[in-house]
Amino acid sequence: MQFALIVQLSIAMLARELAGGLPIGALWGAVIALCGPLVSFALGSMVAARAMHGMDRRDPDAAQRAFVFTVRAGWIGALFIAVAACSALPTALPAPFGGAVVAIYLLSCGIASMLAAHWAAYPIEARVRESSTIRMLDSARSLHPIPTRGAYVFAQARAGLIPIIAPLIVPIAFGEVAAAIAREHFPGHETAIQFGGGLAGVLALFLAVPLIIPPLLGLTRLPAGELRDDLEELAKGAGIGVREIWVWPTDGLVANAAVMGVFPRLRCVMLSDALVEGLPRQQVLAVMAHELGHVAHRHLAWMLPVILSCWWIGSLVGDPVAQGFYESLVRREGIDLAAAYAEPIALARDLAIAVFGLFAFGFVSRRFERQADTYAVRLLSEREQSADATPAAVGAMTGALSMVAFLNHVPVERPSWRHGSIAWRQAYLRSLAGQPHGRLPIDSLVRTLCVLALVAVLAMLVSAAVLRAGA
Repeated sequence: MQFALIVQLSIAMLARELAGGLPIGALWGAVIALCGPLVSFALGSMVAARAMHGMDRRDPDAAQRAFVFTVRAGWIGALFIAVAACSALPTALPAPFGGAVVAIYLLSCGIASMLAAHWAAYPIEARVRESSTIRMLDSARSLHPIPTRGAYVFAQARAGLIPIIAPLIVPIAFGEVAAAIAREHFPGHETAIQFGGGLAGVLALFLAVPLIIPPLLGLTRLPAGELRDDLEELAKGAGIGVREIWVWPTDGLVANAAVMGVFPRLRCVMLSDALVEGLPRQQVLAVMAHELGHVAHRHLAWMLPVILSCWWIGSLVGDPVAQGFYESLVRREGIDLAAAYAEPIALARDLAIAVFGLFAFGFVSRRFERQADTYAVRLLSEREQSADATPAAVGAMTGALSMVAFLNHVPVERPSWRHGSIAWRQAYLRSLAGQPHGRLPIDSLVRTLCVLALVAVLAMLVSAAVLRAGA
């Protein structure tokens, strides 16, 4: 879902460059974009009906297939808005806000495709919740009422969209505003000022997220008691300051956790109610230890140089290849014919750079997750006064991952762009049992990746300064 959403955003942002690629009028382009949610709902309803029939026949995988479709529905939306972006729609509205309006429309249609699939899957969710009621009562766990269809879809939107869209939209918006100001008051410096605006957006996110997210998601303070005492003791033992521990009320629909805030005075940890109520105490501690691992290794702070370096390295390869292809086209066909292909070549270059950047960032992000998993095992093992990774610590972390997959209806083998599959993470964790707490290969790998990212960012800044001096 995350990757599909990023692709949708990229298509919406590049709509003006894609415009005219297909002989489709603006009105039909708008209709095609709107067909994405309709097709997603129609297919989702068919999948849900088959899943209900399978559940009647005691098929253990029937419900899972319906939930898998909700993840893939984002690509249906991406396909339809990509076709719409290649129509005359992106240029149908006048400047200066026409492009932004079309981009918002396309992205909205893409998001609606994902939400339509969740709307169609609601009967499956309701039936699964009904069937688990007796089990929940027998295990003395909290029992939430079955949400309405609208509440279910809204919970999925908050869980899957806000954490992804905000970190992408805010820097882009800051950068676009800065570029608009530069065009008006500082012509010739648009690129540098736009880059600075994007950085300001990232810094604003780092500062504002711990303050904005609690009221936005309706977070509540984790009540005083043994669980809160254990979590606070875990953070204190790790030497990590945490201002608050929040519970995210989702009516048991979402099993997720996150750490927010780079600075200790603002830092807080969020645990969803499904985690707090559905996991054994030791597994909740494992989830908390994992989030503390992101803080201990400064993953949030490293995200910015990693992102910048991934796309810059992609441009180092993409720019010369595109330039070489264009020059060879000029030599073979002449300048007039080659000029007609200049924009498509530039667009292909930008898409290739974006794809490389996404895959490179995904690789680094998955190693961050693995390092945080390793830290969780280490921290839990140290609580047992052990210098080696204990089977209990490994079991707590692997068990927590299994429960997260179960509560979120996620197959353990399903790949994840940013986190890796549950099975992949669990296999690695089991290999840690009995290993000493010294520096492990994952620590060396992540440190190398971070150093390379920092070197790349410094090289990017130096090259930009040299180019500006030469100009």
